[in-house]
Amino acid sequence: MIPRLLEQLEQGRREFSWQELCEQLLPYPYSSIMRWKARAAAGLPLIEQAGPKKKEPINIQIIKARIESLDHGRRRTQGTTALYQEIADQISRRDLQELVREERKNRLEDMKRVQWLKAGMAWSMDTTEYGPLKTKITPLRDLGSKYQLPPPLVEPRENGQKIASYLDIQFRKHGPPMFIKRDWGSPLNCAEVDAVLENHRVLPLNSPPGYPQYNGSAERTMQDLQAELDRLQMEKMMAGAPLILEAQLATHNLNHRRLRSLNGSTPCHFHHDPKTRLWLQRPFRDRIFREIIEQYCQIAQCMPDRNRHRMDAAWRRLVESWLRCQGWIIVRENSQQKPNVSTDYNGFLSQN
Repeated sequence: MIPRLLEQLEQGRREFSWQELCEQLLPYPYSSIMRWKARAAAGLPLIEQAGPKKKEPINIQIIKARIESLDHGRRRTQGTTALYQEIADQISRRDLQELVREERKNRLEDMKRVQWLKAGMAWSMDTTEYGPLKTKITPLRDLGSKYQLPPPLVEPRENGQKIASYLDIQFRKHGPPMFIKRDWGSPLNCAEVDAVLENHRVLPLNSPPGYPQYNGSAERTMQDLQAELDRLQMEKMMAGAPLILEAQLATHNLNHRRLRSLNGSTPCHFHHDPKTRLWLQRPFRDRIFREIIEQYCQIAQCMPDRNRHRMDAAWRRLVESWLRCQGWIIVRENSQQKPNVSTDYNGFLSQN
């Protein structure tokens, strides 16, 4: 753009001076035009990158290798300042921060994905809002069968005590799972809920802060439920009915879809099939509960630097290791996954 602009100005000089052209025709100051003209005559770049000039040539591969060796969290990376002080003569702070953000994003995308092989082993729960009144809906989903346990909890607002009572009813009706995934900071994670989980010997798995993908099944449950509620309202199948009845019908419809991830079976069939359903009697549940808690206490005693996030991360790693030893889950890297396709099994190879 700038070389073409200089060429046009050269043609205009037949009638006007450089200063007249800059002041009357262009939004650029006279000094900038003169600087560009001098650089073009000397064969130099017309625009130079802002900031201090770097003395040494940049070796991007070495810098990327140094960035990979840093301690990357989900939101921040430790050691970035010290690294910049070492290579400040090769790269700007802004470019280094961009490379660090790219590496952190790549690591999040390559995190592990867990496939639950048995129904009744683990549930997930989360809360979404729906409708003009922003009514709170809390569905429960079995991770192995993708089965949404009816009915979902529908309340005007989130309340930890009501969620705890709802869980207690569902545990007694459907049988409690061994593990339940939930958000880290919400009414789902409160003293009343913890008391119900302990009473039924259910071990919680809290999502890491800032990483909702850890409980991705619950996120998918809420998306599917909202989409089905929208469809029911558009078709006016339950016009004027309370939202709780619409949510129950939507849950029923979702449980009777044929899913590709279940080899064409429905969540309802997979969940209630004795061959795929795992039932844990109370004595066995008590033994698992004590065994995992004891292992966790031993790990915590050996940790030199203990804080809430490190302790939660150690708990998740311990549970994952224990489940893999039982053969109840398969852990794969996302980078090894096939491209995402629709889980609906309807005869067409549709993609999301």
